[in-house]
Order: sequence, then C-alpha cells, then structure tokens
Amino acid sequence: MTAQKVPADDKSPTDKPRRPGRPRGGAINAQQREHLLDITLALYAESGIAETSLNAIARKAGVSPAMLNYYFQSRESLLDVVVEERFLPLRQRLEAHFDSDDSDPVTTFSGFIREIADIVLSNDWFAPLWMQEVTSGSHGLGQHIKSRYGHAGRDKVRALILRWQQQGLLNAELNPDLLMTSILSMILVPFTRFANEPGFSTEIIVQHTLSLFCHGIRPVS
Repeated sequence: MTAQKVPADDKSPTDKPRRPGRPRGGAINAQQREHLLDITLALYAESGIAETSLNAIARKAGVSPAMLNYYFQSRESLLDVVVEERFLPLRQRLEAHFDSDDSDPVTTFSGFIREIADIVLSNDWFAPLWMQEVTSGSHGLGQHIKSRYGHAGRDKVRALILRWQQQGLLNAELNPDLLMTSILSMILVPFTRFANEPGFSTEIIVQHTLSLFCHGIRPVS
C-alpha cells in the first residue's frame, strides 16, 4: 500500500507563517524594561546618542531587534522614554534648588553643586553622556529636550540669576546663559577625568568646585 501524498499547500497549523505581533517570549516585565533602559543609557554614554542603534542595544541586551522594535517602536521613541523616565526627574531635582525666592546665591549654588555630585555617583552614565552630548550643540540631547519638553525650568533659573544680579547679590559680570554650563563643567570634567584615580574622592572634587565657584560669585566691590 503506497503512502498518500500530502498536497504541498496542506500545511499543519504549526507550519503556518506566524502572524505579525508580539515577538516570541512574551511581554517584558518591569525589571527587564529597566534593564533595557540601563543598557541604552550605557551605550549612549559610550558612543553618543546619534551613534547608538536599536540593533546595538538589542545585541548588548541579548534580545531580538524585533522585541525592541515592538516595545519601543523606533530609536526616537526609545530616546523619549529614556528622557522622560531617567533624565527629566534628574533635571527636576536640580531645578528644585532654585524654587525658593528667599534663598541666596551661595546657599543655592552650593546645594546645586552637591546635588550634581550625588546624581553623578548614583548614575554612572550621567557624566560621560553629558560629556558626549555637550559637544553636539544644536544636534545633541539638550536640543532634543528643548524641542520636546521646552525649557521653562531653565528660563526660571535664568530669571532668578538676573534678579540676584540686579539686587547686587551676584556678580553682575557673570553671563546667565553660560553660568549653568560652566558649573556643570567644573564638576563633570573632573569627575570624568579624576574620580577613579588614587587620591581623589567625590568630596575633594565637590570642595574644589565649591571653593572655586563660591569665591568667584561675590559681587565686585
């Protein structure tokens, strides 16, 4: 008795092409999602945002590009998630130091400088990513945040700096638009260069920055 031939198009259910949809392996949980964001930030800090592809993130995370595309849709969407969930909360912490109209410049900037140091210690991607992106100018992370979320916080800080200058509490020769970048540079460049070298510590870098900055912001007599 000869075996009956199965028509070529008579495929079993397991042989049918898989419909587009969620990649195999099921939904990612909250811990896996946070891990993906950690890896994304590490690659951003290492190579820059513009040079980091979804494929590179997927390889580093050990997941398929299809899974990354399914949950984050595009590189731009993933960047938005990173900014909203990781970057904006840190920016809010820094801007909160300028919320009180009663504060004085030295106290405010001293707290601001220590907050930056705490952020750097808690987020090892922050300093190298800032170093990567500060040279990108209008194409970098700052421009992306400005176009998506505005700069209301920065404008508030600028207005307070101008008021301090008008009140004679802050050196009038300081440029409000350069001041915040200058402070960040004074902290993040030493952190990037010296933080892991013998003899240097976070407190040394903070004290150096406070001494350098606070003695330079006194009103010119």
